[in-house]
Amino acid sequence: MLYKSLLTLTLATTSTLASSLRRDIHKGFGNVDTLVVFGDSYTDEGRLGYMQGNGGALPPDNFVPSQGSINGASSGGKIWARIASDLTGHSLINYAVSGAVCSNDLTPRWLDGINGNFPAVKEYEVPQFKKEHTITRYKGPGNLNPDKAVFAIWIGTNDLGSGALLTDEHLAGVTLPDYTDCVAEQIRDLYNYGARKFIILNVAPLERAPHYTQNGPNHYWHERDSFLEGNATAISQKMGTHVRSANQIFKYQIPALADELRGSKVALLDAYSIFQEIYANPSKYLDSPADTVGYASRCDTWEACNSWSNTVDPNPDRFLWWDELHPGVKTSTVVAQEFAKALRKESDFATYYF
Repeated sequence: MLYKSLLTLTLATTSTLASSLRRDIHKGFGNVDTLVVFGDSYTDEGRLGYMQGNGGALPPDNFVPSQGSINGASSGGKIWARIASDLTGHSLINYAVSGAVCSNDLTPRWLDGINGNFPAVKEYEVPQFKKEHTITRYKGPGNLNPDKAVFAIWIGTNDLGSGALLTDEHLAGVTLPDYTDCVAEQIRDLYNYGARKFIILNVAPLERAPHYTQNGPNHYWHERDSFLEGNATAISQKMGTHVRSANQIFKYQIPALADELRGSKVALLDAYSIFQEIYANPSKYLDSPADTVGYASRCDTWEACNSWSNTVDPNPDRFLWWDELHPGVKTSTVVAQEFAKALRKESDFATYYF
């Protein structure tokens, strides 16, 4: 009888342990092995660079960025998605394009260097993914298991900013909700294609980026000093209104979208609050002496900006911003860390809809 009791206890303990391990494996987004990302320069690893170097031609199917592009992205080093891939060990498939918006049907932006509009998430990035991959549990080249792939989108820096909604350079009648609807539409499109796991990153506090707070020479906005008469306070305030309004829409739109997408797992990662946390506690995240106002890679004359002759601070890791518009490696690392936590449903900066 004692033997039978011990055997029963042992089996029960083993069963409980196995169940616990299974719960661990499936915690959050589950047993993920692949990250598929869409976005703009905050996420790009060389797609736009390829186009600029090849007469505007799109990258070939299954484009693989060079190591130089990976290590010299818009952050001055690795972008957040690559860091998240390194942290988790998950494969990274990256369709982001610098300069991209959600849709060129809303806020098209022309680039002479490619003799066309920046490729957008709706018209290029998602279709390119669908061209290259099938979502199925069948193992084979180009196939992605929907149970093991997480799809992330971080777009809005260009849609809301200079050359688009901020400066009223959008198509007639376009408003902020059209932008957020476009983001939701891409998630819905991917879901209908077979994807089931999604993380949407909201808009960073662009109103605090030097691009919107500081006058003078600028890589990305030559007409800045003429906008709102160069009033930096007014420019920053208007940008802030756009950003906070878009994020407020996301706050209510994403849970409604998640309810619509039956059987999906959806999270909204609050990039805005992640940046605000770094602003509030810079010494916790940046090297000393921490600087959240300036930026590491500068051009101090218009001639230098036009020729991309930058001066880089000897300690770029002390800055929140790499240049006027892009977060540095340290900031990108914090975003990546919270993204990795969100995969396990452990980030305090994420809201989960499953």
